[in-house]
Amino acid sequence: MDKIHINKNQFSDLLNLRNNVFYPLKNFVSEKEFRNIINNKEYYNQYFPFPITFGVNKYVYSKIKNKRTFDLYYKNKYLINIYNVNFFNLDKKKFFKKIYGFNYVRHPYYKKFISENFRFMHFNFRNESKKNLKHRHFISPFLFKKRLESMKIFRLASFHTRNVPHKAHQWIHSYLYKKFGALLIQPLIGQYKKGEYTDDLIMKSNKLAAKFFNSNKVLSIPFFSYPRYAGYREAALHAIVRKNYGCTHFWIGRDHAGYKNFYGYKRSQNYCYKNQKKLRIKIIAGAEPFYCENCKTIKNIKCTRKKCSKTKVIKISGSLIRKMIKENKTIPEYLMDPKISKLLSSKSLIS
Repeated sequence: MDKIHINKNQFSDLLNLRNNVFYPLKNFVSEKEFRNIINNKEYYNQYFPFPITFGVNKYVYSKIKNKRTFDLYYKNKYLINIYNVNFFNLDKKKFFKKIYGFNYVRHPYYKKFISENFRFMHFNFRNESKKNLKHRHFISPFLFKKRLESMKIFRLASFHTRNVPHKAHQWIHSYLYKKFGALLIQPLIGQYKKGEYTDDLIMKSNKLAAKFFNSNKVLSIPFFSYPRYAGYREAALHAIVRKNYGCTHFWIGRDHAGYKNFYGYKRSQNYCYKNQKKLRIKIIAGAEPFYCENCKTIKNIKCTRKKCSKTKVIKISGSLIRKMIKENKTIPEYLMDPKISKLLSSKSLIS
């Protein structure tokens, strides 16, 4: 049997599709499905914002283009057999412009996507290896929802991040826990961009942040995927993922799944809030927390005191903290809890 060796991103997509993380999508999209999702955000009369694709590069395609059945392998381990394979091509620049805008060639995902997807493939599955099609960082929605059921948690707010938690994140954690009574901190792992945090550190630090509550109703499990930096469409996909994990509410950040100035201020929040009925999960589109030097506290509403001017406001961001790490600067306590910051060093970032 002919083999196709897949990469980490393809493996995570396969694992998520086979376990209903992206439900209603259960397979890599066909050409027709791709076009319908891009143009109408629709998958067989159901809302779906972002196509999950399977592609091969030009070299691999030249070797396999006349065949229609393959075994998929990851790290030299058999995963599943695919058959009835159909190859198709699309105008990738048009696709990128539709999602990422006119400045798409400057997007960090562009070159990676173009090189890895010379041709797309759609196929059927059979003969799955239950032993190999799993990952130590992956927890299925089915198992997680069983856990929620046993704990009698029926209202659950979720927080998405791809960062080590800082004080603004912790403010949001506390807000969601107090308001809804249960919280899932679910960091995205699978980053590939230089200068981003490593997976192990992201998981360790977010689990620590969950433990600060000393409550069995604050949970932390990873979302085993990778960042597409696709703005409001990816934010909507993340909302669907949390709905599939049993969450009832989802916090959307100011520039959720964004990259620099590609999408516009609060576009992810506004879009998801407007479409929450289609997403079938309540969207929390809160203001971004900040540190007030005068009040010496984290808040997300403007100070009414006269002495609290704009110059006293310090924005807290993952970018700021990563910059401090690179420059070997001490991270002040008002930006990050010392129990978390002591975990950080130059080795914390992908090189």
